[in-house]
Amino acid sequence: MISSNLVSSQDNNDYLIFAGFCLIASIFSRRFITTIGERILEAAKKAEKTAQESKQKIENTQLELFSARERIEDVKLAVDLKNSENTVTECTNNTQKDILLELADNYISKTSVPDYSERLKLKAELGRKMGEIIVRNNLPKDELLSNHHSEGMLLALSYSVQLKPNETGLDLLISIAKYASQLYTKYSILVSFDTLARSSYISPNQVKEVSDIVKAFRTHADRPLLRKIHDTLNILSFIGPLDDE
Repeated sequence: MISSNLVSSQDNNDYLIFAGFCLIASIFSRRFITTIGERILEAAKKAEKTAQESKQKIENTQLELFSARERIEDVKLAVDLKNSENTVTECTNNTQKDILLELADNYISKTSVPDYSERLKLKAELGRKMGEIIVRNNLPKDELLSNHHSEGMLLALSYSVQLKPNETGLDLLISIAKYASQLYTKYSILVSFDTLARSSYISPNQVKEVSDIVKAFRTHADRPLLRKIHDTLNILSFIGPLDDE
């Protein structure tokens, strides 16, 4: 086409040939541009999907490492609480209760930070601190739950079960589960169920009720919570048979 003399030709047939070449070129150039655009868009979508998957894997790894570290801290604190003597006076008890209520009431505001890892860390630290206050001062758990249904108090009570599991812990967790709304609180309740199961405080005839609560947590659950639900159900299955899904 470049070296052709069609444009300068006086033959009308040559003009028709030239027009035909132009038409063919326009059709194929449009297809070429469309194909390139579609490939670029597809590559962008794949890159975005890969980035999201990588971000999710990083968050899952961070959560697993975080959970392992937090369980170590919980065990260390539980041992310390078990070995410490109870010398709490009524005055100290009331003071610590006021501190607990303040922490529980401000729990949401104190943990509302954008960074995921930092948010988990703050929730774990506050939950452990509040749970320690309950256990160390023998605060009445049923009374706390009856009068305070804040998310912070629910988390505090869940941690108190982890730190000092006993025969009353299961009934408390079952009550707490009715009010829990945040995913981290539900995650903590599952850890508490695990703790009771490993301490033989869940009997075979209680497995169905507990497993029903655990399965109900699947609603609006994220991947870490779903994985924790799976793990807790596995632990329960060693105690007694789970009903069919």
